[in-house]
Formats: sequence, structure tokens, C-alpha cells
Amino acid sequence: MSRLRGPQGRPGLRQAVAALAYPDYRRFAASLLLTSLGAQLVQTAILWQVYELTGSALLLGLTGLARAAPHMVLSLVGGVIADRLDRVRLIQVGQLTNAVLVLALAGVTLAGAVEVWHLYAVTFLNSAFTAVTQPARTAIIPSLVKRENLVNAVALNATIGQTSQIVGPALAGVMVATVDLGPTYVVNGLVYLGAMAAITGVRVPAVTAVAGASPWGDFLEGLAFVRKRTVIISLLVLDMGATVLGSYRALLPIFATSLGVGDVGYGFLSAAPGVGSLVGATALLSLGDMRYKGLYTLFGVLSYCFALVVLAVSPWVALSLVAAGLLGTTNAVQMIPRNSAILALSPDGLRGRVEAFRSMLAGGGPPLGYMLSGVLAAAIGAPLALVIGGAACVVLVAGVGLKDRELRDPDLGSVPWEDEAPEGEGARVVAR
Repeated sequence: MSRLRGPQGRPGLRQAVAALAYPDYRRFAASLLLTSLGAQLVQTAILWQVYELTGSALLLGLTGLARAAPHMVLSLVGGVIADRLDRVRLIQVGQLTNAVLVLALAGVTLAGAVEVWHLYAVTFLNSAFTAVTQPARTAIIPSLVKRENLVNAVALNATIGQTSQIVGPALAGVMVATVDLGPTYVVNGLVYLGAMAAITGVRVPAVTAVAGASPWGDFLEGLAFVRKRTVIISLLVLDMGATVLGSYRALLPIFATSLGVGDVGYGFLSAAPGVGSLVGATALLSLGDMRYKGLYTLFGVLSYCFALVVLAVSPWVALSLVAAGLLGTTNAVQMIPRNSAILALSPDGLRGRVEAFRSMLAGGGPPLGYMLSGVLAAAIGAPLALVIGGAACVVLVAGVGLKDRELRDPDLGSVPWEDEAPEGEGARVVAR
């Protein structure tokens, strides 16, 4: 990637935003910001509209299933597609399709003809196109920056995502209150179109599929690579431990009620992890290509478990808010090095498929965690459910850390991508 130009050893603020020195990454980041805001806008507005039409908490909850199911099924498909087609074009098709979906929802809403099934259909399809394009969206990141700025780029991505999770719902609430749902959806559609335009011109390596290879064969090739690089499996298992065993979001209303803070306090508890994650991502921005990425992941998850137990036993509102914020911070501390290592370990020709496995688990783990924590809380109470979940996660982390020595390798993820390329595969830079 000799065409890339970037900072070399710049300290301070410039080092913290080093990835933004690359023009292609700036376009990508602008597109990602608009895409993330669009996703938050449509999700928040649909939740409000479902409740406005039905008044049913159950039907609200089922929107989560409509979002999770496509991720579990279609992420792997997206990974195969991302390693066979033009990744930038694939991302743009997903953004355009989501824009059309939201604008169609705006039309039926403005016409006063919207029904609940419309909202479920748009939720499902929006999630489906996002699931198909997510592997491509992550797989192109190492092609936009130099290796020494990869961690910085992943941290910036996390910062963009967390900022969107804070700003998006608030913006949606203000817009629904001031201009109503129909115009909110119109703006939402325009945001998706802006995201499609922003990424125009990005240039990334295009990997030509092996002649005669079938999509199923491509999928098996990706699976074989992940099985060969067992450290990738270890990193994914650590993440699943946090999202499934350490799930807490579904229980926040219970803790808010027990603390006597009501719906306002619930809102603050829900927002605190996002603020904490933003703090954690910002703290990692200036570290550059840190060593010991595996240990960052291990101790990040362990710290997450500690914060989970503090939230479970906290008798004070202030301590609960701090614990909730730490859950976000520690999640960012383990997530950014983990994702950077996985991207660095994956050759470009397989990166979409490897990312698909991560995306599938990231999309399916939280809903499974919500269910598990809810069942445990119903049986033994919310505080004890979190304590047991945190303890089980600690045991899992200890087991994975002791078994996989590569997680303790100071240079994990530092092997040049070219050295990892599968035999017979090549790449060429194409203009977009």
C-alpha cells in the first residue's frame, strides 16, 4: 500500500487522530458516522412508533428479535460476498437500499397508512442489509491506513459508533417531538444517501475470487482459516463471554427501580455505558499500534466482570452510574485491541469472511445474553444473576488465557498482512 500517506510518530492530539490523515479513511469515517446516525435514528423512531400504535411492551421487545435474526443468519453470507465483490460498491448498495426502505416508511407514515407490520418489515430488512454489508465495512479498514495506525482507526470507529449511540437517539427524540415521525424518516433517508455519497472515491485493494470457487467453498475456506488461527477463536470467545455471560442491559430497569430513580434514572443508567465507552475509546486513540493486544483483551474483560459485580451490589445511585460507565470503558479497552488483532491476523482475501464470524457473534450474542440474564433474574433476582454471570465470565477468561499462549504474545497481530496471504491470491488497487 505504498500510495498511503500518513503521520509518523506525531505526539499529542495529532497522534490521537492519526488515521484521519489518510484521505480515504476520512471519507470512510464520514460515511460511517452518517450510517451510524441513520441506524440510530430509524431504530429510535420505530421503537417510539411501535409503542405509539400498540402500547405493548411485548411488541416493543419483538423489534429486538427482528434486528437480531438477520445478523445471525446473514452475516456469514455477507462475509463471502465481501471477499468476492467490490467492497465499496457493496457498502453503497446497502446504504442506498436502507435509504429507500426508510423513505418508503416515511411515505406510508405521512399518508397515515402505516401499520405495525410495516415497522417490523423495515426493521428486519434494515438489519438484513446492515448484516450483509458489515463484514465489507470492517474488512476495508486495513486498506485505508498503514499498519501502525490500524489500532487508531479501529478506536476512531468505536468513537464514531459510541458518539452516534449518544447523539442519534437524542436527535431522533427532538425531531419526533418537533416535526413528527414522517419528516424524521425523510431526514433519516437523506442521511443514508449522504453516507453513500461520502464513501464515493475510496480506493481499496480488490481481491479476485479464485476461478471456479463456489460461494460455499469460499465459506469453508474462511472457516478453515479461523480454525487454523485458533487465537482468533480465543478472541471471539472472550467477547462472547462478556456479551452473553456478562449481559446486563435488559436488567437496568430493575436496578433503576430498586434504587428509586424511576425512568429518568433509568435513562442515565442506560446512557452511562455509552459515555464510558467513548472515554475508553478516546483513551486508546493515542496509543498507536500497542503491543500485548491479547493481554489488553484478557484484562479488559476481567475488569468488565469487576464492574458488573459492582453494579450488582451497589446500594447507591452514584456508584451504580460509575459502575455502568466502567462497563462501557472496559468494553472499549478489550474490544479495540481485539478487533485490531483479528483484522491484522486476517489476509485481505479472507478478511470479509473472518469479520463475518465476528459480526455474527456480535449481532447474536447480546440478544442471547438478554434472554439468559432475564431467565436468571426471574429465578434468583437481578443482583445475584449479575454476580453469577460475572463469576462465570471470570472462569471463562481464566481458562482461555491459560490455554492459549498466543494471547500473551507481545507481538500478536504484528505479522505483515502480505506474509499471511493465501497462496495464489493477489490484490490490485482499483479506483472507485
